Amino acid sequence: MLDVYYITLDLTKQMYKKIMTFDKRNKTIALAGIFVFILTVALTSLNYNSSDDIVAFATTLNNTQTQPNIDAKSIYDTGTAVLGNNVKNLIILIPDEAHHGNGEAKENRFIEQSFLPQTAIINKGTQVIWFSGDVSHEHEIILNNDQSLFDSGTLPEFTASNPMVFNTVGDFGYISPDIDQEAVQKGFVMKGDIKVVDQPNILNSSANKAVIGSSTPITPSNEETQATTNPSPVVSDNNIETVGVFMVPTTDIDEYVQDFRNNGFSIDSTYSFKDLRGLARDTGSEQTLLIWTAGPSMTVDTTISALKDIGAKLPYK
Repeated sequence: MLDVYYITLDLTKQMYKKIMTFDKRNKTIALAGIFVFILTVALTSLNYNSSDDIVAFATTLNNTQTQPNIDAKSIYDTGTAVLGNNVKNLIILIPDEAHHGNGEAKENRFIEQSFLPQTAIINKGTQVIWFSGDVSHEHEIILNNDQSLFDSGTLPEFTASNPMVFNTVGDFGYISPDIDQEAVQKGFVMKGDIKVVDQPNILNSSANKAVIGSSTPITPSNEETQATTNPSPVVSDNNIETVGVFMVPTTDIDEYVQDFRNNGFSIDSTYSFKDLRGLARDTGSEQTLLIWTAGPSMTVDTTISALKDIGAKLPYK
């Protein structure tokens, strides 16, 4: 930028000396030309700097976006989870009543998102599995509207899809076409997104700290500790292999947190929210998003089996 400034100044000085030898009329025209020249150079330089700033901003934004984040409140607020390159498996939850749309006469959903998380930013090579928690309904996951690319087949309640490994960087949208007919008529579509990146960052977890509606860690009570005959192993920051989200009624959150721990999971965070449905039998009016993690000691099959057992205890109907 300084080089442009000095070159322009030198040329301007030379042209000004020459112009001083012109008559009055030509001198005015020439000085006007110099002004236009300087203005053009200044605008070009400004545009150059602005472009640099835009590129720098875009780069910063991209780096911020891909910082690993599986905080429960953030997932509730943004619908997005960002995984680190140490995570090998992501299990996406289809929450109960996810097949209902927002245009129906009576609100039946608990949460706005059809999938938890709705958008997942994952590292290349991550394996994704869909787990249905939508009681008494069947689902099918189709990737990029192309059944030949990926088709989960029919997913009844508390069953998992066959896995899909994403080895290519890019954006992959998916849908579940099996939804409530009233929602279909009003244009509702169950859809989610998976963005695959070359993630340079590792996901660090606040393992075994339940955060219910706040940032304050919750530790198990003495009764809970005594009731745990086989306490779950603590998952170290760099030892996370599998991540997922679960939705449970807030009224019994302590029980579910302990149930996850007894099954070998670690709890990263939880967040309670007023659900869209309002007061409902057996579930109250608040639900909690529970973010769980599992280390290498838990295989994917073991993880899914445990999720089925926990899901079967939920009061959703």
